[in-house]
Amino acid sequence: MSRRSSDNIRLSPLDRRILNRLQEDIPFKRRPWKAVAVELGIKEEELLKKIAFFKKTGVIRRISAVFSPRKINFQSTLVGAKVSPDSIEDAVKKINGYPEVTHNYRREDEYNIWFTLVARNRKRIDHILRRIKKIKGIERLSEFPTVKLFKISVKFPL
Repeated sequence: MSRRSSDNIRLSPLDRRILNRLQEDIPFKRRPWKAVAVELGIKEEELLKKIAFFKKTGVIRRISAVFSPRKINFQSTLVGAKVSPDSIEDAVKKINGYPEVTHNYRREDEYNIWFTLVARNRKRIDHILRRIKKIKGIERLSEFPTVKLFKISVKFPL
């Protein structure tokens, strides 16, 4: 059973330590979770149960590798879209249908949908943006290609 985003989870001090630690690199070892559990001073089984609980309740959305697009010769861009209010839900579903869309946010502003697009080349980005412009309700797109990366990670101390 999944929880709604409005449901609050009470975090114990151990929960906070685990979540803080999971925001760091996972060791590249035969038993990475055992190594993390040792760091935390708990058993591997306890750590795995906690991670499963956090995943089931939506506290953790996913655990995955984060690539540096430039290191693998990909390009990225930030896009602001002005979408008519009655078309937002459908437009967002279609935008999110592209695997190259990594983040998508709604804002209360003229440009009310913002998303990040990472693709193998400029040609692919242009192709996707041309298709997105045709989505019903999209009134305007403004693109802000990555010029220089300043922020390389986000951590939420608990």
